[in-house]
Amino acid sequence: MAEFIWNGVGLTTPDGWEPSAIERDGLAFENNDRPACELKWNVVQGSFSFDKHIKRLTKGHKNAALNGVGEDETPPAWTIALEKLAQSGIRAKSFIWQTDVTRGIGATLHNPATGLAALIQFFIHNEQDAADAAATLATFRDYSAGKTIPWAMFGLKARIHSEFRLDTFSFKPGHYTIKYWRPKAVKKAGQLPAGKGPGTHLIFERYAPASVLLKDKPLTDWALEYLEDAPPESVEIIGDDTAALWNGIAKTSLLRAILRRTIYTQGRVWTTDGGNAILSVITHGHVPAPEQIFTDICESYEFV
Repeated sequence: MAEFIWNGVGLTTPDGWEPSAIERDGLAFENNDRPACELKWNVVQGSFSFDKHIKRLTKGHKNAALNGVGEDETPPAWTIALEKLAQSGIRAKSFIWQTDVTRGIGATLHNPATGLAALIQFFIHNEQDAADAAATLATFRDYSAGKTIPWAMFGLKARIHSEFRLDTFSFKPGHYTIKYWRPKAVKKAGQLPAGKGPGTHLIFERYAPASVLLKDKPLTDWALEYLEDAPPESVEIIGDDTAALWNGIAKTSLLRAILRRTIYTQGRVWTTDGGNAILSVITHGHVPAPEQIFTDICESYEFV
Protein backbone atom coordinates (compact mmCIF):
# COMPACT_ATOMS: atom_id res chain seq x y z
CA MET A 1 0.00 0.00 0.00
CA ALA A 2 1.22 3.52 -0.80
CA GLU A 3 0.13 6.71 0.94
CA PHE A 4 -0.56 9.89 -1.03
CA ILE A 5 -1.36 13.13 0.82
CA TRP A 6 -1.76 16.21 -1.31
CA ASN A 7 -2.96 19.73 -0.51
CA GLY A 8 -4.89 18.66 2.57
CA VAL A 9 -6.37 15.37 1.29
CA GLY A 10 -5.01 11.85 1.69
CA LEU A 11 -5.51 8.34 0.28
CA THR A 12 -3.76 5.00 0.70
CA THR A 13 -3.74 3.03 -2.56
CA PRO A 14 -3.07 -0.61 -3.46
CA ASP A 15 0.35 -1.66 -4.67
CA GLY A 16 0.63 -1.16 -8.40
CA TRP A 17 -1.41 2.04 -8.55
CA GLU A 18 0.52 4.97 -9.96
CA PRO A 19 -0.44 8.67 -10.19
CA SER A 20 -1.40 9.46 -13.78
CA ALA A 21 -2.33 13.11 -13.11
CA ILE A 22 -1.51 15.51 -10.29
CA GLU A 23 -3.34 18.82 -10.00
CA ARG A 24 -3.53 21.39 -7.24
CA ASP A 25 -6.88 19.95 -6.11
CA GLY A 26 -7.01 16.63 -7.89
CA LEU A 27 -5.36 13.24 -8.31
CA ALA A 28 -5.84 10.41 -10.78
CA PHE A 29 -4.41 6.89 -10.59
CA GLU A 30 -3.81 4.09 -13.06
CA ASN A 31 -3.33 0.36 -12.55
CA ASN A 32 -1.72 -1.67 -15.33
CA ASP A 33 -2.20 1.28 -17.73
CA ARG A 34 -5.95 1.41 -17.04
CA PRO A 35 -7.74 4.19 -15.13
CA ALA A 36 -8.31 3.17 -11.53
CA CYS A 37 -9.40 6.23 -9.54
CA GLU A 38 -10.12 9.94 -9.91
CA LEU A 39 -10.32 12.35 -6.97
CA LYS A 40 -11.12 16.06 -6.96
CA TRP A 41 -11.84 18.39 -4.07
CA ASN A 42 -12.33 21.99 -2.97
CA VAL A 43 -13.60 23.94 0.01
CA VAL A 44 -17.19 25.19 -0.12
CA GLN A 45 -18.72 27.91 1.99
CA GLY A 46 -22.14 27.41 3.58
CA SER A 47 -24.41 24.45 2.94
CA PHE A 48 -23.56 21.55 0.65
CA SER A 49 -26.09 19.70 -1.52
CA PHE A 50 -25.30 16.12 -2.50
CA ASP A 51 -28.16 16.12 -5.02
CA LYS A 52 -26.83 19.20 -6.83
CA HIS A 53 -23.38 17.66 -6.91
CA ILE A 54 -24.78 14.46 -8.44
CA LYS A 55 -26.63 16.53 -11.08
CA ARG A 56 -23.41 18.35 -12.03
CA LEU A 57 -21.65 15.00 -12.25
CA THR A 58 -24.39 13.66 -14.53
CA LYS A 59 -23.75 16.51 -16.98
CA GLY A 60 -20.13 15.40 -17.21
CA HIS A 61 -21.10 11.81 -18.03
CA LYS A 62 -23.36 12.32 -21.05
CA ASN A 63 -22.59 8.86 -22.41
CA ALA A 64 -22.98 7.08 -19.09
CA ALA A 65 -25.95 5.91 -17.09
CA LEU A 66 -25.28 7.49 -13.70
CA ASN A 67 -27.46 7.09 -10.62
CA GLY A 68 -27.20 8.00 -6.98
CA VAL A 69 -27.66 5.01 -4.68
CA GLY A 70 -28.30 4.47 -1.00
CA GLU A 71 -26.16 2.45 1.39
CA ASP A 72 -28.55 -0.51 1.14
CA GLU A 73 -27.84 -0.70 -2.60
CA THR A 74 -24.04 -0.66 -2.39
CA PRO A 75 -21.67 -3.64 -1.92
CA PRO A 76 -21.09 -4.57 1.75
CA ALA A 77 -17.39 -3.61 1.64
CA TRP A 78 -18.32 -0.18 0.24
CA THR A 79 -20.89 0.34 2.99
CA ILE A 80 -18.27 -0.51 5.63
CA ALA A 81 -15.91 2.04 4.06
CA LEU A 82 -18.63 4.71 4.25
CA GLU A 83 -19.16 3.88 7.93
CA LYS A 84 -15.44 4.45 8.60
CA LEU A 85 -15.64 7.82 6.90
CA ALA A 86 -18.68 8.75 8.98
CA GLN A 87 -16.70 8.00 12.14
CA SER A 88 -14.20 10.68 11.08
CA GLY A 89 -17.00 13.21 10.48
CA ILE A 90 -17.24 12.88 6.69
CA ARG A 91 -20.70 12.63 5.13
CA ALA A 92 -21.10 10.76 1.84
CA LYS A 93 -23.56 9.87 -0.89
CA SER A 94 -22.71 7.10 -3.35
CA PHE A 95 -23.33 6.81 -7.07
CA ILE A 96 -22.77 4.21 -9.76
CA TRP A 97 -22.29 4.65 -13.48
CA GLN A 98 -22.02 2.47 -16.54
CA THR A 99 -21.04 2.87 -20.20
CA ASP A 100 -20.83 0.36 -23.05
CA VAL A 101 -17.23 -0.48 -22.11
CA THR A 102 -16.78 0.16 -18.40
CA ARG A 103 -18.53 0.79 -15.12
CA GLY A 104 -17.70 2.55 -11.90
CA ILE A 105 -18.67 3.43 -8.37
CA GLY A 106 -17.96 6.60 -6.46
CA ALA A 107 -19.11 9.03 -3.81
CA THR A 108 -19.47 12.70 -3.15
CA LEU A 109 -17.94 13.55 0.23
CA HIS A 110 -18.39 16.51 2.54
CA ASN A 111 -16.80 17.41 5.86
CA PRO A 112 -19.05 19.98 7.59
CA ALA A 113 -16.30 20.82 10.08
CA THR A 114 -13.89 22.11 7.41
CA GLY A 115 -16.07 22.72 4.34
CA LEU A 116 -14.07 20.21 2.31
CA ALA A 117 -16.09 18.76 -0.56
CA ALA A 118 -14.70 15.91 -2.65
CA LEU A 119 -15.69 13.71 -5.55
CA ILE A 120 -14.07 10.29 -5.78
CA GLN A 121 -14.80 7.62 -8.37
CA PHE A 122 -13.33 4.23 -9.20
CA PHE A 123 -13.24 2.33 -12.48
CA ILE A 124 -14.36 -1.27 -12.02
CA HIS A 125 -12.99 -3.85 -14.46
CA ASN A 126 -13.21 -6.95 -12.25
CA GLU A 127 -13.99 -8.15 -8.72
CA GLN A 128 -10.54 -7.17 -7.44
CA ASP A 129 -11.11 -3.61 -8.62
CA ALA A 130 -14.31 -3.47 -6.58
CA ALA A 131 -12.49 -4.67 -3.46
CA ASP A 132 -9.66 -2.19 -4.04
CA ALA A 133 -12.18 0.63 -4.48
CA ALA A 134 -13.81 0.00 -1.10
CA ALA A 135 -10.46 -0.41 0.67
CA THR A 136 -9.15 2.83 -0.84
CA LEU A 137 -12.30 4.80 -0.05
CA ALA A 138 -11.98 3.82 3.62
CA THR A 139 -8.55 5.50 3.77
CA PHE A 140 -9.75 8.92 2.59
CA ARG A 141 -8.69 11.60 5.08
CA ASP A 142 -9.18 15.36 5.43
CA TYR A 143 -5.98 16.95 6.79
CA SER A 144 -6.93 20.53 6.00
CA ALA A 145 -7.80 21.69 9.52
CA GLY A 146 -4.63 20.86 11.44
CA LYS A 147 -2.06 23.33 12.75
CA THR A 148 0.43 21.48 10.58
CA ILE A 149 -0.39 19.80 7.28
CA PRO A 150 1.36 16.66 5.99
CA TRP A 151 2.12 15.80 2.41
CA ALA A 152 3.33 12.53 0.91
CA MET A 153 4.12 11.85 -2.74
CA PHE A 154 6.32 9.35 -4.60
CA GLY A 155 7.85 7.92 -1.43
CA LEU A 156 8.63 11.32 0.12
CA LYS A 157 6.83 12.95 3.03
CA ALA A 158 7.01 16.14 5.06
CA ARG A 159 4.90 18.35 7.29
CA ILE A 160 4.40 22.11 7.03
CA HIS A 161 2.67 24.85 9.00
CA SER A 162 -0.96 25.32 7.96
CA GLU A 163 -0.34 28.96 6.97
CA PHE A 164 1.67 27.78 3.96
CA ARG A 165 -0.30 27.28 0.74
CA LEU A 166 0.61 25.03 -2.17
CA ASP A 167 2.10 27.16 -4.96
CA THR A 168 3.75 25.20 -7.79
CA PHE A 169 5.09 21.69 -8.25
CA SER A 170 6.99 19.56 -10.76
CA PHE A 171 7.80 15.84 -10.78
CA LYS A 172 10.39 15.24 -13.47
CA PRO A 173 12.63 12.16 -13.62
CA GLY A 174 15.51 12.83 -11.26
CA HIS A 175 14.15 16.13 -9.96
CA TYR A 176 11.05 16.76 -7.85
CA THR A 177 10.08 20.26 -6.72
CA ILE A 178 7.20 21.30 -4.47
CA LYS A 179 6.83 24.98 -3.60
CA TYR A 180 4.66 26.49 -0.87
CA TRP A 181 3.86 30.11 -0.12
CA ARG A 182 3.13 31.97 3.10
CA PRO A 183 1.85 35.53 2.56
CA LYS A 184 3.34 38.17 4.81
CA ALA A 185 -0.18 39.22 5.89
CA VAL A 186 -1.61 35.79 6.76
CA LYS A 187 -5.12 37.15 7.39
CA LYS A 188 -5.21 38.25 3.73
CA ALA A 189 -4.09 34.84 2.47
CA GLY A 190 -7.26 34.25 0.48
CA GLN A 191 -7.14 37.60 -1.32
CA LEU A 192 -4.08 36.89 -3.48
CA PRO A 193 -3.00 33.86 -5.54
CA ALA A 194 -0.26 31.77 -3.96
CA GLY A 195 3.15 33.24 -4.68
CA LYS A 196 1.92 36.80 -5.25
CA GLY A 197 2.81 39.76 -3.06
CA PRO A 198 5.18 39.95 -0.08
CA GLY A 199 5.70 36.66 1.72
CA THR A 200 7.90 33.62 2.14
CA HIS A 201 8.59 30.74 -0.23
CA LEU A 202 9.14 27.22 1.12
CA ILE A 203 10.72 24.83 -1.39
CA PHE A 204 11.20 21.07 -1.15
CA GLU A 205 13.44 19.39 -3.72
CA ARG A 206 14.69 15.91 -4.40
CA TYR A 207 17.53 15.14 -6.85
CA ALA A 208 18.68 11.69 -7.96
CA PRO A 209 20.85 9.75 -8.41
CA ALA A 210 23.15 11.43 -5.93
CA SER A 211 26.13 9.25 -6.85
CA VAL A 212 26.02 10.52 -10.44
CA LEU A 213 25.21 14.14 -9.61
CA LEU A 214 27.94 14.60 -7.02
CA LYS A 215 30.73 12.38 -8.37
CA ASP A 216 33.80 13.98 -6.72
CA LYS A 217 32.14 17.37 -6.17
CA PRO A 218 31.64 18.51 -2.53
CA LEU A 219 27.98 18.87 -1.60
CA THR A 220 28.42 22.58 -0.78
CA ASP A 221 29.85 23.28 -4.25
CA TRP A 222 27.09 21.28 -5.92
CA ALA A 223 24.40 23.16 -3.97
CA LEU A 224 25.75 26.57 -4.97
CA GLU A 225 25.97 25.53 -8.60
CA TYR A 226 22.77 23.55 -9.16
CA LEU A 227 20.12 24.49 -6.61
CA GLU A 228 17.60 26.81 -8.24
CA ASP A 229 17.24 28.84 -5.03
CA ALA A 230 20.83 28.60 -3.84
CA PRO A 231 22.04 31.39 -1.55
CA PRO A 232 24.00 34.31 -3.02
CA GLU A 233 27.76 34.46 -2.56
CA SER A 234 27.28 36.93 0.31
CA VAL A 235 25.69 34.19 2.44
CA GLU A 236 28.06 31.60 3.86
CA ILE A 237 27.18 27.97 3.24
CA ILE A 238 28.77 25.47 5.60
CA GLY A 239 28.80 21.70 5.62
CA ASP A 240 30.56 18.53 4.56
CA ASP A 241 30.05 15.73 2.03
CA THR A 242 26.68 14.70 3.50
CA ALA A 243 24.97 17.92 4.65
CA ALA A 244 25.14 21.69 4.23
CA LEU A 245 23.19 24.66 5.54
CA TRP A 246 22.97 28.44 5.46
CA ASN A 247 21.02 31.27 7.05
CA GLY A 248 21.37 34.93 6.11
CA ILE A 249 20.21 37.93 4.12
CA ALA A 250 19.94 37.48 0.36
CA LYS A 251 18.99 41.05 -0.59
CA THR A 252 19.04 44.27 1.38
CA SER A 253 19.55 48.00 1.02
CA LEU A 254 18.62 51.12 2.90
CA LEU A 255 15.42 51.43 0.88
CA ARG A 256 14.54 47.74 1.37
CA ALA A 257 15.12 48.10 5.11
CA ILE A 258 12.87 51.18 5.30
CA LEU A 259 10.14 49.43 3.28
CA ARG A 260 10.67 46.17 5.19
CA ARG A 261 11.45 44.39 1.95
CA THR A 262 14.70 42.74 3.00
CA ILE A 263 14.93 39.21 1.53
CA TYR A 264 16.02 36.47 3.93
CA THR A 265 17.25 33.03 2.93
CA GLN A 266 17.66 29.82 4.87
CA GLY A 267 18.36 26.34 3.60
CA ARG A 268 19.52 22.83 4.29
CA VAL A 269 20.63 20.19 1.78
CA TRP A 270 21.70 16.63 2.55
CA THR A 271 22.26 13.20 1.03
CA THR A 272 20.09 10.29 2.10
CA ASP A 273 21.29 7.03 3.60
CA GLY A 274 18.93 5.15 1.28
CA GLY A 275 17.43 6.08 -2.06
CA ASN A 276 20.68 7.54 -3.48
CA ALA A 277 19.19 11.04 -3.46
CA ILE A 278 19.84 14.63 -2.44
CA LEU A 279 17.11 16.38 -0.46
CA SER A 280 16.84 20.10 0.16
CA VAL A 281 14.56 22.48 2.02
CA ILE A 282 14.84 26.22 1.35
CA THR A 283 12.92 29.25 2.56
CA HIS A 284 13.37 32.74 1.17
CA GLY A 285 11.29 35.86 1.34
CA HIS A 286 10.32 38.89 3.38
CA VAL A 287 9.76 37.01 6.65
CA PRO A 288 12.59 34.83 8.02
CA ALA A 289 11.51 31.36 9.09
CA PRO A 290 11.87 30.85 12.87
CA GLU A 291 14.80 28.54 13.52
CA GLN A 292 12.78 25.86 15.34
CA ILE A 293 10.01 25.80 12.73
CA PHE A 294 12.55 25.46 9.94
CA THR A 295 14.32 22.66 11.83
CA ASP A 296 11.04 20.83 12.38
CA ILE A 297 10.19 21.08 8.68
CA CYS A 298 13.61 19.71 7.65
CA GLU A 299 13.39 16.85 10.12
CA SER A 300 9.95 15.90 8.80
CA TYR A 301 11.20 15.68 5.20
CA GLU A 302 12.27 12.11 4.44
CA PHE A 303 11.75 8.95 2.43
CA VAL A 304 8.83 6.88 3.64
